[in-house]
Amino acid sequence: MKITVYGGAGVIGGNKVHVGLGDRGAFLDFGESFDLGNKFCSEFVRPRTGRGLRDFLRLGMLPPLDCYRPDLYPADLSMTDMAPVRVDALFLSHAHFDHYGNAGFLRHDIPIVSSSMTYAILRASSEIGRTGMSTELFDHVVREPKEMEPRILVSPRNKDKEVQGRRWVLTGKMVEEDPEWRMGGCCQVTEGNGELNGIEYKAFPVDHSIYGATAFALRRAGGDWLVYSGDLRMHGVNGDDTALFAGRARELRPKALIIEGTRIGRGSPKVEMTERMVHDNCLAAVEEGSGLTIADFSANNFERLDTFIDIARRTGKRMVVTHRDVALLQSIARVDGNVRKDSLWVYRSLSDRDADMVDDLGDRGWQVADPDDIASEPEEHMLCLSFWDMAKLLDLEWRGGTYVYSNSMAYDLRQTDNLQKLMNWIDLMGFDCRGISKTNGALDFEEGFHSSGHLALDDLWRVVETISPEVVVPVHCAFPELFAEMCPVRTIVPEKGKVIDLDRGTSR
Repeated sequence: MKITVYGGAGVIGGNKVHVGLGDRGAFLDFGESFDLGNKFCSEFVRPRTGRGLRDFLRLGMLPPLDCYRPDLYPADLSMTDMAPVRVDALFLSHAHFDHYGNAGFLRHDIPIVSSSMTYAILRASSEIGRTGMSTELFDHVVREPKEMEPRILVSPRNKDKEVQGRRWVLTGKMVEEDPEWRMGGCCQVTEGNGELNGIEYKAFPVDHSIYGATAFALRRAGGDWLVYSGDLRMHGVNGDDTALFAGRARELRPKALIIEGTRIGRGSPKVEMTERMVHDNCLAAVEEGSGLTIADFSANNFERLDTFIDIARRTGKRMVVTHRDVALLQSIARVDGNVRKDSLWVYRSLSDRDADMVDDLGDRGWQVADPDDIASEPEEHMLCLSFWDMAKLLDLEWRGGTYVYSNSMAYDLRQTDNLQKLMNWIDLMGFDCRGISKTNGALDFEEGFHSSGHLALDDLWRVVETISPEVVVPVHCAFPELFAEMCPVRTIVPEKGKVIDLDRGTSR
């Protein structure tokens, strides 16, 4: 058994973990590394699409391996420069960008294993967002060298263009296709049976800040099991799933546990916030507030959305979401059966494309909230918006209300800059704000309005001790040496790109 951490070693996010299981191999997640992305890139400075893999490789954002799509090699990049690696499958833990954001680079014949919910979320995301080559997880047009300049790759637009689709293997039931989904006509989607390309696997639902999160156990030909946690926690609505995972993983007597350590080295809150506590604190803030209410939380945190749907119901307000939210909600409803349509209104943003899409939803039975309607009765409405949606508020002839920031604190300069700008919007609109404030130019985050998506330290060690592996490898962790000092089980600190050979007990 060999483990090589190409992403997620000593940093939070960007998990790319390769496991060698005898004569088989697999990746556990293949996300974009936030540390490298923040180091070199900005909103308008990104690796160039026309250069395929080359910019990503030169910036160190991809490991130099031979598992990538052949059509992404420009003429001045040779496949012979890549290290050989066997990849029989990609096991995708959940639909957060730092876990799936580079998977589109992988060869299209490498199957992707995920939960049905993760598949549904990513399928809808591909339809509503700008999909680049790094996230082409369903169908993609095969790129070709530009005529007279083969160092540049282009996507042909003619009718004879070649389109390739990926194979998805779902750990749960099949997801009903949506007639509006366009980017998956060449995909193959099947239900898994616990074996794929010679790798035996087990999937375990876990609690995280996005629905569909899954931990995996893998082995080859009756050999030792390896367990991968992905991201998880125990204080959400589905916290019992994480406890069940730990108990079932223990029964496998695993040789290795690869587990996240996101909160190692971070200060512990006075009180560990649960989703139930966040619900109650946000409810109190809305009840105490006045005028229009804005609920701000992570876009794919559907558990938090369900929290605010309940708060809106309890306070007699209309919960208003964007048409992008509707696309995602319709998709996840195909998995969880929860059709939230009757509880929601859709905001009719006054831009051409948005207005047309919302009008179409109205024709299909969705309740539509026009800006004039909201401005005339602001206290009757709760808008589900964030920093990226603030321009929509300019449609309203109104000022004042309650802004509930139920999102995480800033962890880098870009997030800090965005939140500083958010505070300017809040001041412009005259909101009373809960969850975040600005004092002497510095951001201050009020406890009680957000719950972490990751294990508290006591829960982390409880999971490790329950599973009781021979060895632990921490990933998604900024302080792995501290993790090793605290961990109750023998720990190997991974180094980026170095092989951990558990059969020999060495790292090279």
